[in-house]
Amino acid sequence: MSSKSFLIIFPLILFALSASAQTAPGPVPTPTFSSTAAMSVADLRAGKEVTREMREQAYAKLLEGQRFVWKANRLRSQAGISSASRSAIEAFQNAVQIDPALAEGYTALAELEVRRPSVGENEVNESINLAMIATGIEPDNFGAHRLLARLYSVKSGLKNSSLDKVYSVKAIAEWKQITRLDPRNAEAWAFLSEFYDKGNKPQDQIDALRKWLAAAPPVDVQFYSFIAGAQASLQPEAASLKLGSVLLKTGNTREAVETLSLVVADDPANAEATDLLREAIDSSKGETAAVAVESLRQAVYANPGNVSLITMLAEVQSRSGMIDDAAKLLRASAVKLIQSDRASAAALYVVLGDLYNRADRNTDAIAAYEEAITARGLDKASVIASDEREFLMFVFEKMIQTFKLADRPNDVRAVIERARKVLGKDDLFSDRQLISFLRESGKKPEAIDVVRSIRVKYPNDSSFVRLEATLLTETGKVDEAVAIIKKMMEAKPAPSPETGGNSVSAPAPANDQFSNYLFISNLYSQANRGKDAADAANKAYNVAGGKERKQIAKLTLATAQQMSGDFAGAETTLRGLLLETPGNPVALNNLGYFLLERNERLDEALTFIQQALKADPANPSYLDSLGWAYFKLGNLTDAEKNLKDAVRIDTGSSTINEHLGDVYQKQGKPEQAKAYWEKALNLASDTADIARLKAKLK
Repeated sequence: MSSKSFLIIFPLILFALSASAQTAPGPVPTPTFSSTAAMSVADLRAGKEVTREMREQAYAKLLEGQRFVWKANRLRSQAGISSASRSAIEAFQNAVQIDPALAEGYTALAELEVRRPSVGENEVNESINLAMIATGIEPDNFGAHRLLARLYSVKSGLKNSSLDKVYSVKAIAEWKQITRLDPRNAEAWAFLSEFYDKGNKPQDQIDALRKWLAAAPPVDVQFYSFIAGAQASLQPEAASLKLGSVLLKTGNTREAVETLSLVVADDPANAEATDLLREAIDSSKGETAAVAVESLRQAVYANPGNVSLITMLAEVQSRSGMIDDAAKLLRASAVKLIQSDRASAAALYVVLGDLYNRADRNTDAIAAYEEAITARGLDKASVIASDEREFLMFVFEKMIQTFKLADRPNDVRAVIERARKVLGKDDLFSDRQLISFLRESGKKPEAIDVVRSIRVKYPNDSSFVRLEATLLTETGKVDEAVAIIKKMMEAKPAPSPETGGNSVSAPAPANDQFSNYLFISNLYSQANRGKDAADAANKAYNVAGGKERKQIAKLTLATAQQMSGDFAGAETTLRGLLLETPGNPVALNNLGYFLLERNERLDEALTFIQQALKADPANPSYLDSLGWAYFKLGNLTDAEKNLKDAVRIDTGSSTINEHLGDVYQKQGKPEQAKAYWEKALNLASDTADIARLKAKLK
């Protein structure tokens, strides 16, 4: 009789085991059936004879027990189920007493042990002992090996955060037995991949995932869902996702792209697969990108309305130098969508504008942004709905940034005035853009005048109070800047103009003691007054209400420590934060940048910054840090690329502009270096920064 015939009696019984597997054992029980059965097996091995008649009687009892199991599975009343289960246990016990070599009987008893109404540590251990007797008699007993694998997996703590090493080893050994008996068993390969993941064995995990991917789709998935989570799946696409992720982590980018591309092509709506593929593509080069292009083309052909896929394909084409192909794809897709989905069509034109921008084709970028406005039907609209206003501000800001990068100040002003006319005089978007433009143009007194004119209307709006304070600090008046913040702290907070009326600009930041002390600390750091900055950061820490706010205060304190020359203190603060919150991108970036500024451990600094960018790939500060790291390491090509990406996002950073100027100077491009140093000088506020930039320009 096949041992597999008894797998049907393994229901959701293990769901009760997660708690019992971790409990302390109770008093020493009376001798268990497994202990007496083990002695019977020993007697058998010592030469005790089992006649043919006895084997037939045992087999009959085995069938009788199985009938009771089937009966129990069909009954609904708990009393009936308990009665049938007791009869089944009695029949199976009789079977192995008659024939101690009947492995299937021990397997059936082991499964029934963990099916009892109250499952505890004793029942689990008894089940394990019975299953071990079965595998000792019949090494190829599939049911017993799978039961052991499952019980050891529960006892290993795999469902929780920490693993029991002893039971993990046992579980892995039993799952390997399952793969020996059934090489296409998806459950076994899935569990092995989980154990290898927790054990930090990526190559073994990759091998297990590949085997899982080639396995037969299973019928029994409940136990895996219990351990791995309700949403966990044993289907091949789940293996592909996990495999793609591990391949990406281990640097096997090409295979990751190939694996994830197939998932996306089969299921374009799979957001997780799409995000992973995008991450893989961002790390790809050359032939790998070509693989991604071909796979994405097939996916787009099958799903011509999927904006995410179209965008990804266009981005890959652009990165591979096929920007005209990308533009053709985006235009053709937008034209198809414009009748049925104006918003999606407009989004594709925005993507096109961004691609042109990255290629320094500013005129083409502006034309694409204009097409986005037209596609949305807003080029001639007289009444603008709230969601349309958001879109217009989004596009207008991109146009303003493009004209800034192209050094076309008159066009910047024209877009600002156009926005004022379309959005209305009560919306503050145009005012904010004008202030930013004046500041970046070196006209900070004019910018302050505009801010103060707005504050006449909204005297207690915290965002404009802080904006004025920032501009005052940049003109060397940090004490005056701190004074107006402290005055605001004494006043009762008033609602921001953005919360009412027709304005839909970004909401004002929090206005409380904690955030204001942080802001004051940043002002002092900007003015290179490290001690005052540290004092303000410590005040913020003292009034912080909660762990997250205290961590933010520590980040601000580290900056103040760095500015005051306490380099060791800054590093200690940031490393302490990373112990509290591993992977904190701000702490990673700042620690990396501080090391760069001190010309210390440059490779370690690069690693920290790269980790920060994984969490926030479009952060201009992190991109600047990465570019500066490459500059320090002598990699001018990657330095230029990342710094250009940073300045496209944040044209108003003196640091980014100076760094990019330094790269061009090192590349032997003095005119480009001069242009960016001049922009940096317009934005600089610290006297030392100004002096340094003036010296470079000479």
